[in-house]
Amino acid sequence: MKRLFLILAALSLSALVSAASSGYKIQLSVKNMKNDKAYLAYHMNGKTYSRDTLSLDAKGNGAFTGKKNLEEGIYIIYFNAEKYFDLMVGADQNIKISVDTTDLDGAVVTGAAESAQFQDLRKFLIKMNTERIDLQKKYKEKKIDSTAFYDTFDKMTDKVMKFQNDLIDRNKGNFLGAYVKGTIPVETPEFTELPDSIRNRVRYQYFKQHYFDNVNLSDQRFLRTPFFPSMVDGFISRHVLQDPDTLAAAAIDLIERSKGDTLTFQVMTSKMINYGISSKMMGMDKLWLKLADKYYFSGQAKWADSAWVESLRKEAKKIRYNLVGDDGQMITMRDSTSRIVKLSDVKAECVLVYFFEPSCGHCKKTTPILHDSVYVKWKDKGFEVFACYTQTDRKEWMDFVNKNHMQDWLNVWDPYRESFFWEYYDTSATPGVYLLNKDRKIIAKKIDMNTLDMILNEELVKRKQPKK
Repeated sequence: MKRLFLILAALSLSALVSAASSGYKIQLSVKNMKNDKAYLAYHMNGKTYSRDTLSLDAKGNGAFTGKKNLEEGIYIIYFNAEKYFDLMVGADQNIKISVDTTDLDGAVVTGAAESAQFQDLRKFLIKMNTERIDLQKKYKEKKIDSTAFYDTFDKMTDKVMKFQNDLIDRNKGNFLGAYVKGTIPVETPEFTELPDSIRNRVRYQYFKQHYFDNVNLSDQRFLRTPFFPSMVDGFISRHVLQDPDTLAAAAIDLIERSKGDTLTFQVMTSKMINYGISSKMMGMDKLWLKLADKYYFSGQAKWADSAWVESLRKEAKKIRYNLVGDDGQMITMRDSTSRIVKLSDVKAECVLVYFFEPSCGHCKKTTPILHDSVYVKWKDKGFEVFACYTQTDRKEWMDFVNKNHMQDWLNVWDPYRESFFWEYYDTSATPGVYLLNKDRKIIAKKIDMNTLDMILNEELVKRKQPKK
Protein backbone atom coordinates (compact mmCIF):
# COMPACT_ATOMS: atom_id res chain seq x y z
CA MET A 1 0.00 0.00 0.00
CA LYS A 2 1.48 3.35 -1.03
CA ARG A 3 2.20 6.01 1.58
CA LEU A 4 3.55 8.68 -0.75
CA PHE A 5 1.60 11.90 -1.03
CA LEU A 6 3.07 14.74 -3.06
CA ILE A 7 2.12 18.18 -1.83
CA LEU A 8 2.99 21.66 -2.95
CA ALA A 9 6.23 22.91 -1.44
CA ALA A 10 6.80 26.53 -0.45
CA LEU A 11 8.14 28.28 -3.53
CA SER A 12 10.65 31.09 -3.82
CA LEU A 13 12.20 31.90 -7.07
CA SER A 14 14.73 33.01 -9.67
CA ALA A 15 16.00 35.11 -12.46
CA LEU A 16 19.36 35.73 -14.06
CA VAL A 17 19.39 37.60 -17.33
CA SER A 18 19.86 35.63 -20.54
CA ALA A 19 22.52 36.75 -23.00
CA ALA A 20 20.41 36.65 -26.17
CA SER A 21 16.59 36.77 -26.19
CA SER A 22 13.47 38.64 -27.23
CA GLY A 23 12.60 39.99 -23.82
CA TYR A 24 9.89 39.38 -21.27
CA LYS A 25 6.47 40.87 -20.60
CA ILE A 26 4.45 39.85 -17.56
CA GLN A 27 1.15 41.71 -17.58
CA LEU A 28 -0.50 42.04 -14.20
CA SER A 29 -4.08 42.94 -13.39
CA VAL A 30 -4.79 43.21 -9.65
CA LYS A 31 -8.48 43.61 -8.97
CA ASN A 32 -8.31 45.21 -5.53
CA MET A 33 -5.17 47.37 -5.85
CA LYS A 34 -4.79 50.82 -7.37
CA ASN A 35 -1.75 53.05 -7.78
CA ASP A 36 0.33 50.64 -5.76
CA LYS A 37 3.55 48.65 -6.13
CA ALA A 38 4.09 45.05 -7.22
CA TYR A 39 7.43 43.25 -7.24
CA LEU A 40 9.08 40.43 -9.14
CA ALA A 41 11.58 38.32 -7.17
CA TYR A 42 13.86 35.45 -8.07
CA HIS A 43 15.47 32.61 -6.23
CA MET A 44 19.11 31.59 -6.54
CA ASN A 45 20.59 28.68 -4.63
CA GLY A 46 18.32 28.96 -1.63
CA LYS A 47 18.08 32.75 -1.39
CA THR A 48 15.47 35.15 -2.70
CA TYR A 49 16.38 38.37 -4.51
CA SER A 50 14.39 41.27 -5.91
CA ARG A 51 14.38 41.45 -9.72
CA ASP A 52 11.91 44.11 -10.88
CA THR A 53 9.42 46.68 -9.57
CA LEU A 54 6.12 47.71 -11.10
CA SER A 55 3.78 50.66 -10.44
CA LEU A 56 0.17 49.67 -10.95
CA ASP A 57 -2.13 52.24 -12.51
CA ALA A 58 -5.48 53.48 -11.20
CA LYS A 59 -7.15 50.28 -12.47
CA GLY A 60 -4.58 47.95 -10.91
CA ASN A 61 -2.89 47.18 -14.22
CA GLY A 62 0.78 47.16 -15.15
CA ALA A 63 3.53 45.03 -16.67
CA PHE A 64 7.01 43.83 -15.80
CA THR A 65 9.05 44.19 -18.99
CA GLY A 66 12.61 43.75 -20.14
CA LYS A 67 14.52 43.61 -23.42
CA LYS A 68 16.27 40.39 -22.45
CA ASN A 69 14.61 37.17 -21.40
CA LEU A 70 14.56 36.19 -17.77
CA GLU A 71 16.37 32.97 -17.04
CA GLU A 72 13.84 30.16 -16.80
CA GLY A 73 12.70 29.30 -13.31
CA ILE A 74 9.95 29.80 -10.76
CA TYR A 75 9.47 33.42 -9.76
CA ILE A 76 7.58 35.23 -7.03
CA ILE A 77 5.22 38.10 -7.64
CA TYR A 78 4.62 39.80 -4.35
CA PHE A 79 2.87 42.84 -2.95
CA ASN A 80 4.18 42.65 0.60
CA ALA A 81 5.83 40.06 2.84
CA GLU A 82 2.55 38.20 3.38
CA LYS A 83 0.94 38.54 -0.04
CA TYR A 84 2.68 36.75 -2.90
CA PHE A 85 2.19 33.96 -5.39
CA ASP A 86 4.43 31.80 -7.51
CA LEU A 87 4.91 31.92 -11.24
CA MET A 88 6.80 29.65 -13.59
CA VAL A 89 8.72 31.45 -16.31
CA GLY A 90 9.64 29.19 -19.21
CA ALA A 91 10.76 29.81 -22.78
CA ASP A 92 7.63 31.80 -23.68
CA GLN A 93 7.73 34.91 -21.49
CA ASN A 94 4.64 36.74 -22.70
CA ILE A 95 2.47 36.10 -19.65
CA LYS A 96 -0.86 37.53 -18.48
CA ILE A 97 -2.01 37.34 -14.87
CA SER A 98 -5.30 38.34 -13.26
CA VAL A 99 -5.37 38.16 -9.48
CA ASP A 100 -7.15 39.33 -6.36
CA THR A 101 -4.87 39.75 -3.33
CA THR A 102 -7.58 38.26 -1.11
CA ASP A 103 -7.35 35.01 -3.10
CA LEU A 104 -3.81 34.70 -4.41
CA ASP A 105 -4.12 30.94 -4.95
CA GLY A 106 -6.90 31.69 -7.40
CA ALA A 107 -4.71 33.74 -9.74
CA VAL A 108 -5.54 33.19 -13.41
CA VAL A 109 -2.49 32.80 -15.65
CA THR A 110 -2.80 32.85 -19.45
CA GLY A 111 -0.54 33.39 -22.43
CA ALA A 112 2.58 31.26 -21.97
CA ALA A 113 1.54 27.60 -21.85
CA GLU A 114 4.14 26.53 -19.26
CA SER A 115 3.16 29.34 -16.92
CA ALA A 116 -0.55 28.53 -17.25
CA GLN A 117 -0.02 24.79 -16.71
CA PHE A 118 2.15 25.44 -13.67
CA GLN A 119 -0.66 27.49 -12.17
CA ASP A 120 -3.05 24.60 -12.89
CA LEU A 121 -0.63 22.29 -11.08
CA ARG A 122 -0.49 24.60 -8.08
CA LYS A 123 -4.27 24.79 -7.84
CA PHE A 124 -4.60 21.03 -8.18
CA LEU A 125 -2.03 20.31 -5.49
CA ILE A 126 -3.59 22.85 -3.13
CA LYS A 127 -6.97 21.17 -3.66
CA MET A 128 -5.53 17.70 -3.06
CA ASN A 129 -3.68 18.88 0.01
CA THR A 130 -6.94 20.26 1.43
CA GLU A 131 -8.60 16.92 0.79
CA ARG A 132 -5.70 15.11 2.48
CA ILE A 133 -6.01 17.26 5.59
CA ASP A 134 -9.77 16.66 5.67
CA LEU A 135 -9.23 12.90 5.32
CA GLN A 136 -6.72 12.87 8.17
CA LYS A 137 -9.15 14.83 10.33
CA LYS A 138 -11.92 12.31 9.69
CA TYR A 139 -9.60 9.45 10.57
CA LYS A 140 -8.42 11.16 13.74
CA GLU A 141 -12.03 11.80 14.77
CA LYS A 142 -12.78 8.10 14.03
CA LYS A 143 -15.35 8.96 11.39
CA ILE A 144 -13.68 6.44 9.07
CA ASP A 145 -11.70 3.28 9.81
CA SER A 146 -8.10 2.58 8.80
CA THR A 147 -9.08 0.55 5.73
CA ALA A 148 -11.16 3.40 4.33
CA PHE A 149 -8.47 5.90 5.23
CA TYR A 150 -5.63 4.09 3.44
CA ASP A 151 -7.78 3.14 0.47
CA THR A 152 -8.80 6.78 -0.06
CA PHE A 153 -5.27 7.98 0.61
CA ASP A 154 -3.85 5.65 -2.05
CA LYS A 155 -6.44 6.77 -4.59
CA MET A 156 -5.57 10.39 -3.90
CA THR A 157 -1.88 9.64 -4.30
CA ASP A 158 -2.52 7.85 -7.60
CA LYS A 159 -4.51 10.87 -8.77
CA VAL A 160 -1.64 13.23 -7.93
CA MET A 161 0.92 11.02 -9.63
CA LYS A 162 -1.23 10.70 -12.75
CA PHE A 163 -1.66 14.49 -12.94
CA GLN A 164 2.08 15.00 -12.61
CA ASN A 165 3.01 12.27 -15.11
CA ASP A 166 0.55 13.69 -17.63
CA LEU A 167 2.20 17.10 -17.26
CA ILE A 168 5.63 15.53 -17.78
CA ASP A 169 4.48 13.74 -20.94
CA ARG A 170 2.96 16.93 -22.36
CA ASN A 171 6.00 19.04 -21.56
CA LYS A 172 8.97 16.94 -22.60
CA GLY A 173 11.88 19.17 -23.54
CA ASN A 174 10.75 22.23 -21.61
CA PHE A 175 11.30 23.40 -18.06
CA LEU A 176 7.87 22.54 -16.71
CA GLY A 177 8.36 18.89 -17.59
CA ALA A 178 11.84 18.82 -16.08
CA TYR A 179 10.67 20.66 -12.96
CA VAL A 180 7.72 18.38 -12.24
CA LYS A 181 9.86 15.27 -12.79
CA GLY A 182 12.49 16.70 -10.44
CA THR A 183 9.99 17.07 -7.60
CA ILE A 184 9.04 13.37 -7.74
CA PRO A 185 11.17 11.10 -5.55
CA VAL A 186 12.78 8.17 -7.35
CA GLU A 187 10.79 4.98 -6.80
CA THR A 188 12.74 2.40 -4.82
CA PRO A 189 12.23 -1.29 -5.72
CA GLU A 190 11.00 -3.58 -2.96
CA PHE A 191 13.73 -6.21 -3.60
CA THR A 192 11.36 -8.92 -2.42
CA GLU A 193 13.76 -11.61 -3.62
CA LEU A 194 16.26 -10.62 -0.90
CA PRO A 195 16.25 -11.91 2.69
CA ASP A 196 14.53 -9.70 5.26
CA SER A 197 17.86 -9.23 7.06
CA ILE A 198 19.36 -7.17 4.23
CA ARG A 199 16.37 -5.94 2.23
CA ASN A 200 15.97 -2.58 3.99
CA ARG A 201 19.68 -1.85 3.76
CA VAL A 202 19.75 -2.64 0.03
CA ARG A 203 16.65 -0.49 -0.55
CA TYR A 204 18.25 2.42 1.31
CA GLN A 205 21.49 2.12 -0.66
CA TYR A 206 19.48 2.12 -3.89
CA PHE A 207 17.58 5.18 -2.69
CA LYS A 208 20.85 7.03 -2.03
CA GLN A 209 22.48 6.01 -5.31
CA HIS A 210 19.46 7.09 -7.36
CA TYR A 211 18.47 10.11 -5.26
CA PHE A 212 19.09 12.59 -8.11
CA ASP A 213 17.97 10.41 -11.04
CA ASN A 214 15.05 12.73 -11.79
CA VAL A 215 17.19 15.86 -11.76
CA ASN A 216 19.86 16.96 -14.22
CA LEU A 217 22.54 18.39 -11.93
CA SER A 218 24.03 20.42 -14.77
CA ASP A 219 20.71 22.13 -15.62
CA GLN A 220 21.05 25.58 -14.06
CA ARG A 221 17.29 26.12 -14.18
CA PHE A 222 17.01 23.94 -11.07
CA LEU A 223 19.08 26.48 -9.16
CA ARG A 224 16.16 28.84 -9.65
CA THR A 225 13.66 26.67 -7.84
CA PRO A 226 12.89 26.43 -4.15
CA PHE A 227 13.21 22.67 -3.84
CA PHE A 228 16.55 21.89 -5.50
CA PRO A 229 19.01 23.63 -3.13
CA SER A 230 17.25 22.14 -0.10
CA MET A 231 17.21 18.77 -1.88
CA VAL A 232 21.01 18.87 -2.14
CA ASP A 233 21.41 20.11 1.43
CA GLY A 234 19.08 17.43 2.74
CA PHE A 235 20.89 14.68 0.86
CA ILE A 236 24.31 15.68 2.19
CA SER A 237 23.20 16.29 5.77
CA ARG A 238 20.71 13.44 6.22
CA HIS A 239 21.53 10.67 3.76
CA VAL A 240 25.33 10.66 3.74
CA LEU A 241 27.32 9.34 6.69
CA GLN A 242 28.80 12.40 8.43
CA ASP A 243 32.34 11.15 8.02
CA PRO A 244 34.81 13.36 6.11
CA ASP A 245 35.93 10.66 3.67
CA THR A 246 32.37 9.51 2.93
CA LEU A 247 31.18 13.09 2.55
CA ALA A 248 34.09 13.94 0.27
CA ALA A 249 33.23 11.04 -2.05
CA ALA A 250 29.56 12.11 -2.17
CA ALA A 251 30.47 15.77 -2.68
CA ILE A 252 32.89 15.00 -5.51
CA ASP A 253 30.24 12.85 -7.21
CA LEU A 254 27.73 15.73 -7.09
CA ILE A 255 30.30 18.25 -8.30
CA GLU A 256 31.42 16.08 -11.21
CA ARG A 257 27.80 15.55 -12.26
CA SER A 258 27.24 19.32 -12.23
CA LYS A 259 30.17 20.10 -14.55
CA GLY A 260 28.06 20.28 -17.71
CA ASP A 261 27.29 23.92 -16.96
CA THR A 262 29.65 26.58 -15.61
CA LEU A 263 27.14 28.01 -13.15
CA THR A 264 25.98 24.67 -11.73
CA PHE A 265 29.62 23.59 -11.39
CA GLN A 266 30.44 26.77 -9.49
CA VAL A 267 27.40 26.63 -7.23
CA MET A 268 27.78 22.94 -6.38
CA THR A 269 31.52 23.24 -5.69
CA SER A 270 30.99 26.30 -3.50
CA LYS A 271 28.11 24.63 -1.65
CA MET A 272 30.12 21.49 -0.91
CA ILE A 273 33.29 23.24 0.27
CA ASN A 274 31.25 25.63 2.41
CA TYR A 275 29.57 22.63 4.02
CA GLY A 276 32.99 21.48 5.20
CA ILE A 277 34.23 24.93 6.19
CA SER A 278 31.12 25.82 8.18
CA SER A 279 30.72 22.43 9.87
CA LYS A 280 31.09 22.37 13.66
CA MET A 281 31.94 18.67 13.56
CA MET A 282 35.49 17.76 14.50
CA GLY A 283 37.58 16.49 11.61
CA MET A 284 35.46 18.05 8.88
CA ASP A 285 38.44 20.10 7.73
CA LYS A 286 39.50 16.97 5.84
CA LEU A 287 36.41 17.38 3.64
CA TRP A 288 37.10 20.94 2.59
CA LEU A 289 40.83 20.25 2.17
CA LYS A 290 40.11 17.44 -0.30
CA LEU A 291 37.76 19.68 -2.27
CA ALA A 292 40.20 22.60 -2.14
CA ASP A 293 43.02 20.41 -3.51
CA LYS A 294 40.87 18.94 -6.28
CA TYR A 295 39.10 22.05 -7.51
CA TYR A 296 40.56 25.29 -6.13
CA PHE A 297 44.29 24.63 -5.92
CA SER A 298 44.27 22.74 -9.23
CA GLY A 299 42.81 25.74 -11.05
CA GLN A 300 39.50 24.10 -11.97
CA ALA A 301 37.54 26.68 -9.96
CA LYS A 302 38.22 29.44 -12.48
CA TRP A 303 35.58 31.69 -10.92
CA ALA A 304 37.35 31.86 -7.55
CA ASP A 305 38.98 35.13 -6.55
CA SER A 306 42.77 34.69 -6.39
CA ALA A 307 43.02 36.44 -3.01
CA TRP A 308 40.39 34.10 -1.57
CA VAL A 309 42.19 31.06 -2.96
CA GLU A 310 45.44 32.28 -1.44
CA SER A 311 43.80 32.68 1.97
CA LEU A 312 42.41 29.16 1.58
CA ARG A 313 45.92 27.91 0.84
CA LYS A 314 47.14 29.44 4.08
CA GLU A 315 44.38 27.73 6.03
CA ALA A 316 45.08 24.46 4.25
CA LYS A 317 48.75 24.66 5.23
CA LYS A 318 47.74 24.81 8.90
CA ILE A 319 45.77 21.56 8.80
CA ARG A 320 47.36 19.47 6.06
CA TYR A 321 49.55 17.42 8.42
CA ASN A 322 47.23 17.20 11.43
CA LEU A 323 43.92 15.87 10.14
CA VAL A 324 41.81 13.72 12.44
CA GLY A 325 42.38 10.08 11.51
CA ASP A 326 45.87 10.68 10.10
CA ASP A 327 49.14 9.80 11.79
CA GLY A 328 50.37 12.43 14.20
CA GLN A 329 53.71 13.92 13.24
CA MET A 330 56.46 12.57 15.50
CA ILE A 331 58.21 15.83 16.33
CA THR A 332 61.46 16.00 18.31
CA MET A 333 62.03 18.80 20.84
CA ARG A 334 64.14 19.51 23.95
CA ASP A 335 63.49 19.48 27.66
CA SER A 336 64.69 22.11 30.16
CA THR A 337 68.16 20.50 30.31
CA SER A 338 68.43 20.61 26.50
CA ARG A 339 68.04 16.84 26.31
CA ILE A 340 66.33 15.69 23.10
CA VAL A 341 62.82 14.31 23.67
CA LYS A 342 61.01 12.46 20.89
CA LEU A 343 57.24 12.24 20.78
CA SER A 344 57.65 8.78 19.27
CA ASP A 345 59.39 7.57 22.44
CA VAL A 346 56.43 8.32 24.72
CA LYS A 347 55.04 4.98 25.93
CA ALA A 348 51.60 6.06 27.15
CA GLU A 349 48.53 4.62 25.47
CA CYS A 350 47.11 8.10 24.76
CA VAL A 351 49.23 11.21 24.39
CA LEU A 352 48.01 14.77 24.34
CA VAL A 353 50.24 17.06 22.31
CA TYR A 354 49.59 20.38 24.00
CA PHE A 355 50.93 23.66 22.56
CA PHE A 356 50.75 26.70 24.81
CA GLU A 357 51.99 30.24 25.40
CA PRO A 358 52.10 31.67 28.95
CA SER A 359 50.74 35.01 27.73
CA CYS A 360 47.71 33.35 26.13
CA GLY A 361 44.53 33.97 28.13
CA HIS A 362 42.94 30.67 27.08
CA CYS A 363 46.13 28.81 28.01
CA LYS A 364 46.01 30.36 31.47
CA LYS A 365 42.47 29.02 31.94
CA THR A 366 42.88 25.66 30.21
CA THR A 367 46.23 24.50 31.59
CA PRO A 368 45.23 24.15 35.28
CA ILE A 369 42.00 22.36 34.28
CA LEU A 370 43.96 20.00 32.06
CA HIS A 371 46.38 19.21 34.85
CA ASP A 372 44.15 19.13 37.93
CA SER A 373 40.94 17.72 36.46
CA VAL A 374 42.03 15.58 33.51
CA TYR A 375 45.67 14.56 33.85
CA VAL A 376 45.47 13.64 37.53
CA LYS A 377 42.43 11.49 36.77
CA TRP A 378 43.92 9.58 33.85
CA LYS A 379 47.71 9.58 34.30
CA ASP A 380 47.76 6.12 35.91
CA LYS A 381 45.51 4.66 33.24
CA GLY A 382 47.76 5.31 30.25
CA PHE A 383 47.58 9.06 29.59
CA GLU A 384 50.50 11.42 29.10
CA VAL A 385 50.87 15.09 28.16
CA PHE A 386 53.58 16.21 25.74
CA ALA A 387 53.52 19.92 26.64
CA CYS A 388 55.14 22.13 24.01
CA TYR A 389 56.07 25.70 24.87
CA THR A 390 55.94 27.55 21.54
CA GLN A 391 58.16 30.54 22.41
CA THR A 392 61.88 30.96 23.34
CA ASP A 393 61.89 32.73 26.71
CA ARG A 394 63.14 30.08 29.13
CA LYS A 395 62.25 32.01 32.31
CA GLU A 396 58.69 32.65 31.09
CA TRP A 397 58.36 28.95 30.31
CA MET A 398 59.67 27.70 33.65
CA ASP A 399 57.59 30.20 35.61
CA PHE A 400 54.45 28.95 33.87
CA VAL A 401 55.39 25.29 34.43
CA ASN A 402 55.96 25.87 38.15
CA LYS A 403 52.86 28.00 38.61
CA ASN A 404 50.62 25.33 37.06
CA HIS A 405 52.34 22.33 38.70
CA MET A 406 53.25 20.86 35.31
CA GLN A 407 56.45 19.14 36.48
CA ASP A 408 54.92 15.69 36.01
CA TRP A 409 54.31 16.34 32.30
CA LEU A 410 56.84 15.95 29.49
CA ASN A 411 57.68 19.65 29.12
CA VAL A 412 59.52 20.53 25.93
CA TRP A 413 60.45 23.52 23.80
CA ASP A 414 62.35 24.33 20.62
CA PRO A 415 64.67 27.29 21.26
CA TYR A 416 66.73 26.61 18.12
CA ARG A 417 63.74 26.07 15.87
CA GLU A 418 64.84 22.57 14.86
CA SER A 419 61.57 20.65 14.98
CA PHE A 420 59.41 22.68 12.59
CA PHE A 421 56.47 21.88 14.90
CA TRP A 422 54.55 24.85 13.45
CA GLU A 423 54.59 23.19 10.03
CA TYR A 424 53.08 19.94 11.29
CA TYR A 425 50.61 21.23 13.88
CA ASP A 426 48.41 24.30 13.77
CA THR A 427 49.85 26.57 16.45
CA SER A 428 48.47 29.80 14.99
CA ALA A 429 46.08 29.86 17.96
CA THR A 430 46.77 28.46 21.41
CA PRO A 431 46.21 26.28 23.23
CA GLY A 432 46.70 23.70 20.50
CA VAL A 433 45.18 20.37 21.56
CA TYR A 434 45.88 17.12 19.70
CA LEU A 435 45.03 13.71 21.17
CA LEU A 436 46.92 10.72 19.77
CA ASN A 437 45.87 7.13 20.41
CA LYS A 438 48.07 4.08 20.95
CA ASP A 439 48.72 3.87 17.19
CA ARG A 440 49.66 7.56 17.30
CA LYS A 441 46.83 8.57 15.05
CA ILE A 442 45.12 11.87 15.76
CA ILE A 443 41.71 11.00 17.19
CA ALA A 444 40.73 14.47 18.38
CA LYS A 445 41.88 18.06 18.14
CA LYS A 446 40.78 21.54 19.16
CA ILE A 447 38.59 20.13 21.91
CA ASP A 448 37.70 21.45 25.36
CA MET A 449 38.67 19.64 28.54
CA ASN A 450 35.24 18.12 29.13
CA THR A 451 35.34 16.53 25.69
CA LEU A 452 38.90 15.34 26.29
CA ASP A 453 37.79 13.66 29.51
CA MET A 454 34.94 11.85 27.71
CA ILE A 455 37.22 10.66 24.91
CA LEU A 456 39.80 9.37 27.40
CA ASN A 457 37.06 7.46 29.18
CA GLU A 458 36.13 5.86 25.87
CA GLU A 459 39.73 5.06 24.91
CA LEU A 460 41.13 3.97 28.27
CA VAL A 461 38.10 2.34 29.89
CA LYS A 462 35.22 1.42 27.61
CA ARG A 463 37.31 0.01 24.77
CA LYS A 464 39.01 -2.34 27.22
CA GLN A 465 35.80 -3.74 28.60
CA PRO A 466 34.76 -7.13 27.23
CA LYS A 467 32.02 -6.95 24.62
CA LYS A 468 28.67 -8.32 25.67
